[in-house]
Amino acid sequence: MKNETQYWKISPGKGGFLWREQKLNECIAIGWSYIGNAKGMTEKRLHTKFKRHRESTQSFHQFADFRFRVHKNDKVIASSSGPGIYALGTVIGDYEFNKELEYKHSRKVRWETTFWHPVDIASLHLPQSFKYKFSGQLSQTIRKLKKREWDCLSNRLNRINTPFRNLGMWGGLIQAPEYENEVIIIFSHMLQHLHMRIIKSGTQFPDAIVERKAGRKWKKINVEFELRSSGFQTHLPDCKEHQDYVIVCWEDDKWHDNRQKRRFEIIELKEQLKKIL
Repeated sequence: MKNETQYWKISPGKGGFLWREQKLNECIAIGWSYIGNAKGMTEKRLHTKFKRHRESTQSFHQFADFRFRVHKNDKVIASSSGPGIYALGTVIGDYEFNKELEYKHSRKVRWETTFWHPVDIASLHLPQSFKYKFSGQLSQTIRKLKKREWDCLSNRLNRINTPFRNLGMWGGLIQAPEYENEVIIIFSHMLQHLHMRIIKSGTQFPDAIVERKAGRKWKKINVEFELRSSGFQTHLPDCKEHQDYVIVCWEDDKWHDNRQKRRFEIIELKEQLKKIL
């Protein structure tokens, strides 16, 4: 008898920190690697092993779902509470214990829709009846979804207008910046678009001295790179009066004190890249 299609939300590591690896390896994988290869183990034996490692019953049930109840042709969404939704795909492989991966319990997936910059869960305005499966402490590593939940999610994702859909790579990065040094990489690829040139860069504040073209002249500015603009707040005591500072960040987020924020020019590379794509 053919198995009916099931629908799953699986997180590629806490905060999605392993999504890049899993995207490149065309798979989805979960933790508890110290349990060892679960192929050939019965569910009862696996339960005993989890208890021996003093793992919770909830952890065992999550692992058991991945090992025994996820099947080929099931649909899966790679999503993490916080960053958001990375991809949707179809499971095409059986359970594997892949020693080459950080999280070794894995299944091959054909990723049909990917998002170079993850889609914020809040932007989808999901019904409260199943929003908890995607955000907060109740989201867990793996969650089974109902078909109507999957359909609702898919329809809302399809309506999202983003140039990052199915963008395989930009500026040499397979995924949007997650670290400050990756912001610098993206910035270096956008200098012509921003009408800028780098004069000096280093490890002290500010990160770089940059010139920006204004008409026929070039104006010198101090640039500090941040993943999110709010990270600049730690440098406020270092700012000198009568000097201009420009914050170059991937995302412009909320500050503790918006009055301080208004003192500075902020260049949000995510919005600038949207103009290019």
